[in-house]
Amino acid sequence: MLQYEGAECPYCHQALHDGDDITVCPICGAPYHRECAKKAGGCVLEDLHKEGRQWQKIARPGASTIDGFSERRCSRCGTLASPGAKYCEICGNPLDNEQPDEPPYTAGMNGTGNNADPSRQAPPYQMPFDPFVNPMGGLDPEEMIDDVPAKDAAVYIRQNTPYFLPKFKEFFRKDKENRKSFSWNWAAFLFDTYYLFYRKMYGLGAIVLVLSTILSVPSLLMSFDNLATLINPDSSFVNAIGISPDKLLILYNLCGFLSMVLKAVIAAGVNRVYAGQSIKKIKKLRSEHTEDEQYHAALAAKGGVSIIGVLIAFAVTIAVSAALSAIFMPYIG
Repeated sequence: MLQYEGAECPYCHQALHDGDDITVCPICGAPYHRECAKKAGGCVLEDLHKEGRQWQKIARPGASTIDGFSERRCSRCGTLASPGAKYCEICGNPLDNEQPDEPPYTAGMNGTGNNADPSRQAPPYQMPFDPFVNPMGGLDPEEMIDDVPAKDAAVYIRQNTPYFLPKFKEFFRKDKENRKSFSWNWAAFLFDTYYLFYRKMYGLGAIVLVLSTILSVPSLLMSFDNLATLINPDSSFVNAIGISPDKLLILYNLCGFLSMVLKAVIAAGVNRVYAGQSIKKIKKLRSEHTEDEQYHAALAAKGGVSIIGVLIAFAVTIAVSAALSAIFMPYIG
């Protein structure tokens, strides 16, 4: 195994490690993960066979040697390119560039522009270029996070990868004693339900939406009581709905406190939950798609964020508020 350590599997283009189940082509000597060899149905290095040449080990450069301009690496984020690729599968940067594009690259995307080239297919998306931010958050694109390459996680996450990838790494450290279980997320604290729907965490988002709605009822009743008092100082709105003012005030304060606790719990745990959900879905997509092109297209489609999800959550919130208003408005005045 030592002779193959650090070499690349010709099928999946992942580095071979000590302990991997490896098989070797009897013709050219190329090493494969055994599962990759089964999927490929034989050696994919046909050119070597035709020319009668033997496979030669080419070690994948380590994280310390990534300088942004290494051979077959993206000049923007350092991702090692797949054979024949024209665009970086992480950030969308053209791989024939010696320097990364500063404005988002548009040539050939829609057949317009000074540098448009219809023969070149555009990447599915391109991360905005920021010379001060590494899209991988400082990770080697080939670094494994619970058996998932960091570059695959980046394709799935899409937005804000420099923030999430280092956290994913901390949550899934092989050394369990040094793993982190919590990580504060201010966006989740401020927007709670809407943030969960934004990150496509629909199940958890629905639960939080129901809890938030229940906890907001005393506040809504308090607002109706104030409105009723403005309309008629002698209003008996609170008594009309069968609750005393003192009890309503206690419920208002208690639910306000519980709402803040709920927000804090979400903010502290959402990154860990999101990491677990993401890694699980990435592994599932990898098992469902044997072709890399289909796999990366599925990652981009299933991952990312959802503005529509946020709008749906907002619409549900408005609908519930409107329904409660319709129920209690007759008691005003």
